[in-house]
Amino acid sequence: MKRYNKQQVMKDAHRIYSNDFQRKGRTWGECLKAAWRWEKDAVRVREEKAARLDAMITASWAVHNARKNEKPNKKEFEGLSPDTVSYAMGYGRGNGFYCGD
Repeated sequence: MKRYNKQQVMKDAHRIYSNDFQRKGRTWGECLKAAWRWEKDAVRVREEKAARLDAMITASWAVHNARKNEKPNKKEFEGLSPDTVSYAMGYGRGNGFYCGD
């Protein structure tokens, strides 16, 4: 697998060398070294970002599978009258919800 983008390294080195503000009296070799440093940092950041993303996806799938395998609580409203449940859900308060046939 190609790890470094050599074309981008050379473009960055030329951009640094041709721009007097970025160049700051550096030689071509120093500009090339700076461009390689940027590319290596960019690759490191990309790999860290991919690793964090993989860890987040793995963790979210673990939580998803744990929730999927647990039993739902069907006795949540046991012992409550239907009027109390409908009022708790927001029906019958005059707030625009229609709960009818």
